[in-house]
Amino acid sequence: METLGTISWTDAKCATGDARLLHLFFSEAENEIAEAKVICQTCPLQLPCLEQAIERGEPWGVWGGQLFDRGRVIDRKRGRGRPRKDEARPQVVEVA
Repeated sequence: METLGTISWTDAKCATGDARLLHLFFSEAENEIAEAKVICQTCPLQLPCLEQAIERGEPWGVWGGQLFDRGRVIDRKRGRGRPRKDEARPQVVEVA
């Protein structure tokens, strides 16, 4: 078990062992991604999770309440298929 100061990673809101919950954090569906982000909002490990995901360059998923795609934090996930001409590309989010 890895610890961060006096907080254990097993204290993370996502560390339930429930595979259905894990699916939310790597989903393609906008509503499930939003649900994963809500879980992160009350997690005591949100900031260290985000910092370490950035450090590792996580390729995808929700980490520390942020959505990653190809190792970068983005604001939303684009749906499958070719984008419509009027659809803006997902914006990369600057995380301090």
